[in-house]
Amino acid sequence: MNTFYEELDVLFQEGDLTAIETFILDTIDKAIDGSPERAGLFNELAGFYRGVSRFDESEDAFIKALDIFEANEMSASLEYATVLINYAGLFRLKGEPDEAIELFQSAMIKLEEAGEQNSYAYVSLLNNIALAHQSKDEYSQALEFAQKALELMRDGYGGAHEIAASLNNLAAIRIGLEEYDAADTLITEALTLYDSMPEADVHHAAALTTKAVVLCRTGDYDGALERFRQSLVLIGRFFGENIEYAICKQNIADVCEILGNLPSAINELSDSAVIMERIMGPEHQKVKDTQDKLEKLRTKDSGSSN
Repeated sequence: MNTFYEELDVLFQEGDLTAIETFILDTIDKAIDGSPERAGLFNELAGFYRGVSRFDESEDAFIKALDIFEANEMSASLEYATVLINYAGLFRLKGEPDEAIELFQSAMIKLEEAGEQNSYAYVSLLNNIALAHQSKDEYSQALEFAQKALELMRDGYGGAHEIAASLNNLAAIRIGLEEYDAADTLITEALTLYDSMPEADVHHAAALTTKAVVLCRTGDYDGALERFRQSLVLIGRFFGENIEYAICKQNIADVCEILGNLPSAINELSDSAVIMERIMGPEHQKVKDTQDKLEKLRTKDSGSSN
């Protein structure tokens, strides 16, 4: 399996999404049917599909992984809990935080029963629960979990990549609490870590977005636009035009509107609407909201041209 992960890392750095999917599927086909190794591979496939916003396929692969572990009487294992954490993260990305938190809590019970409170999986769980609470604007709860995660990371349960991700998570919560100086200190440390890494990290884009939001809240819109555009490039490199790519396009549109560049705002939001409709379908409320906002921008631009 070590060779598998080494080759997978190379493919992710190259950014060839088709090659990544083919490689994982081929490896699954070669694995012994019903084996724990095959379950682990389904987890990798599910994570890939989640990253590129192919949510139905991601859920199917996660369920296959969990079913295999259960058939092998491994439902109390660290491996099972790890897949459960990843599966819960899918619901968070789909905008279903209550379902995500319920699954995260189930994973937490399993990890605590296994005595894994100081494991990397437990730290990851804390960060993910924080993100789920944050999506519900429950910043006090999110802050508690995120701070605990960062403390464990600094105590040696994570390297530079994990610490940077935790710093970004905590910075985003501080933004929600309108503590912009504290948020800027945290995200600056995170970006320093990402900039020092020899290879691009998939979470670097999220940190750039957080920095952009801080800059927006403090009035530096040109700086924010630059960071959002940098984030967009990295998202596209690692995941293609996924849901985060569409959201980043919306953020760019918002800043362009503030700066008075309505044509650019319309172009960015139009791109976002197309991507979101492809992923979520035309009837999804977020798609309708984006299209409504696009029409308002077009009306505003038409009025300013007269």
